[in-house]
Amino acid sequence: PLVGPRASLCYDRMHLFSPASLPLLLAVPRVPTVVMQRSDAERRDQLRQLFGKKAADDLVPLTSRERAEADAQEVQMLQDGPQELEWGAVRLVDVDMADGPLELALQPLLAGPSQLLCLRLDMPLGMALEESGDGGDGGDEDAPQARQIVVTELLDSGSARGGGVEVGDLVRATTYVTMGMSYPAWQLMLGGVGKPTLLKSVLAAEKASFETVLAAIGSNGQEAQGNGQVVLFVERGG
Repeated sequence: PLVGPRASLCYDRMHLFSPASLPLLLAVPRVPTVVMQRSDAERRDQLRQLFGKKAADDLVPLTSRERAEADAQEVQMLQDGPQELEWGAVRLVDVDMADGPLELALQPLLAGPSQLLCLRLDMPLGMALEESGDGGDGGDEDAPQARQIVVTELLDSGSARGGGVEVGDLVRATTYVTMGMSYPAWQLMLGGVGKPTLLKSVLAAEKASFETVLAAIGSNGQEAQGNGQVVLFVERGG
């Protein structure tokens, strides 16, 4: 028989791990392991830091929505004169009376080379518009011509002439004032809801009738409870 310290040690081990003590060990609650799931954006950012943008985009591809947002042009500050933009998705982030960014996507209507210009102008504009075409897509010479809203005259009394608009420009989009719901952060924190407010939005001309486009432009005037400024998108042939 074992005696002395070795015997005591063996006894302690047998006592601690004997079958009688097994239920006690099984009854000890286990602490759950929390696995922190990283978002795709966080994984992509970390991979970009390690391997570069191309490798990160290949390993964690962007979703269609993320790609559209990445491709959108952010116009941080609109200029007073014509501002050339690229065709495709556009995001305006500094439009007065707008409750957040204004987004739209435009592609050229003219058959030849053309520019997309953005202009912020004071009301009244002093320009005459006419509608041409009959609603076709313009992709075939024998097909009906795509509907276009054309600037046909510029008056000395308005801001369009000095602001960069030219006769022959196509009006592609305009801001307009409409009744919407505003959600101030402090109000939501206190448990409140939104309140009706006049807000600015953006209208693509090809998605509306000629009369609707004229009314949308006019809604920016101060007499129509706008702020007296309009943002126009025009297409100009090269």
